[in-house]
Amino acid sequence: MSVYVIAEFPMSETGAQDFIDWAGGDDGYAASETHDGYEFVQALIAEDNRTIYLAERWATKEVHQAYTQVRAKGSLMEFLIPRLISDFKVTYFNELDILRNTHSKSD
Repeated sequence: MSVYVIAEFPMSETGAQDFIDWAGGDDGYAASETHDGYEFVQALIAEDNRTIYLAERWATKEVHQAYTQVRAKGSLMEFLIPRLISDFKVTYFNELDILRNTHSKSD
């Protein structure tokens, strides 16, 4: 079963805009799609216009962690660290079957 990942990045307002610009580029999250076990990523910004959240789904936690290691060895951390105002946080979630038959209003 897939694992869900929520990553929280508290940034300066300028840093958040830099992240948005970066994420849409070729080295951004388009690069995630080619990694084994990738299922989806959705970027969100909080009302403060500074905190970026990534909601992701991967085949397994281990696959996501391997992907994270690959990205960390590249330029991702060099890009992120100067824009963060505090530590980022990654939380893993397992899906519950209790709401499997419900639908969103758009269905």
